[in-house]
Amino acid sequence: AWGRGQVPSVLFIDQDFGLLRRPFWPQMSATLPEISTSRSQDAKSLKSKSTASSAKFQPTSQARFGYLGHLSIQNSQEDPAVQAEALRNVAALDGPAFLPNVMTLQRASTPWQYNTPPRMLEGSVSVEPNQPGEAEEKGNQNNGMSNSRSAKALSAQQPMPANYVRRIRRKAQKSRGEAPDYRQQIADLKMLADSASRSGSVYQALQAYHKMGVVYDNQGMYSEAIQKYKQFLALCVTSKNTQGEALAYNCLGIDCFKTGQHDEAIQYHNKHLELADSTGRLIAHTNLGIVFQAMGLSEHAAIHHQHAIEYANRMGAKDAQCFTVGNLGIASAAQGDLQTSRICLQYHLSAAQRQKQAAGEHKFNTLTFKDVSKNAYHRLGTVNATDGRFDEAADHFSKAMEVAQSKGDEKDEEVSKAMLGIARGLLNFDEHCAALVKGASEAPLVGADGDA
Repeated sequence: AWGRGQVPSVLFIDQDFGLLRRPFWPQMSATLPEISTSRSQDAKSLKSKSTASSAKFQPTSQARFGYLGHLSIQNSQEDPAVQAEALRNVAALDGPAFLPNVMTLQRASTPWQYNTPPRMLEGSVSVEPNQPGEAEEKGNQNNGMSNSRSAKALSAQQPMPANYVRRIRRKAQKSRGEAPDYRQQIADLKMLADSASRSGSVYQALQAYHKMGVVYDNQGMYSEAIQKYKQFLALCVTSKNTQGEALAYNCLGIDCFKTGQHDEAIQYHNKHLELADSTGRLIAHTNLGIVFQAMGLSEHAAIHHQHAIEYANRMGAKDAQCFTVGNLGIASAAQGDLQTSRICLQYHLSAAQRQKQAAGEHKFNTLTFKDVSKNAYHRLGTVNATDGRFDEAADHFSKAMEVAQSKGDEKDEEVSKAMLGIARGLLNFDEHCAALVKGASEAPLVGADGDA
């Protein structure tokens, strides 16, 4: 991005991922050359529009010199056609990535130019009816802050993103010095938002409010975050920033769910669904399914999870297919459709194992996929036990116990061990009862005087 009167430039990346700004001369095409394929349908149209540019910059040259092209969308807010083209250019390099965890609220990707603080990972949501989710605080801020500390420890172990733009962004976030206390960060951002508002820079002001919401989210202070996201939304609507508006609806929907405001969460996710692209609609349908599942409306949840699977198939996103199919398996089990649930959970487990092999050996990946495998085995055991398949249930509970033991999770190990005992007991219960009846019928009758 550049200001008025300044010479536009492009970014080159050296061998140490340092950012070098070079003049963007008129003879060089401003169209983004094709670097990597995107899984979204919106980004596929970029191939035909970047033929002339890619002739000058072949893929080998792009990989060698790290050419990013002109990715700014700051000066294209007023022209919808220019903004749509800029968003497609960004999507070609900045494709989405998903973790395989099921029943996890999905955050919309923050635009890379926002330079927000790193967000903590979302945990799985409890889907039992009339029970608060793991992330629902209902005003208990101390519990939220303790959960945020454990999430922060897990988030710190995340590997660098495979995506080129996100990798550079993560390095910039880590190298940026921030105040260790969140209160100081909020004070700095408030001053920045006020100064930007006075100078008429709406774009900088809305970014500051979004950053404040992320800081409050990381602390588990969801009520305060909702207020900042509402201010962020108001500025996006005023400036006709559709991308920011969709992001605001996603953030508000998730935080309203965490504070127990399910009806408001559904409204915000529906508004996100109206404005989103293919990836955003996948995220919105997934979040709507989780909200309905937490409310005990399994049929509504299953419909939204099916829509999420459709968008994952259109995008060709294997990682998204993994958790969307798993979510449908959980919703189907709640409806009593055990066969569909078993098929979906088995696909989810096998897809997660393939995703682990593709991700490589890393501490974060190992912990994540162990947790996914443990939960998948336990859910498969529960579904099979409910369906009367006690031998298969015992096998799955045994595997869940082994994974929990390797992970050092004593609580889940005890739960799986107890369920394993119940499954094995029910497996031989009919034979045991038949043996007791047979033994009682063959035993001689003893009279009151002791004679047979």
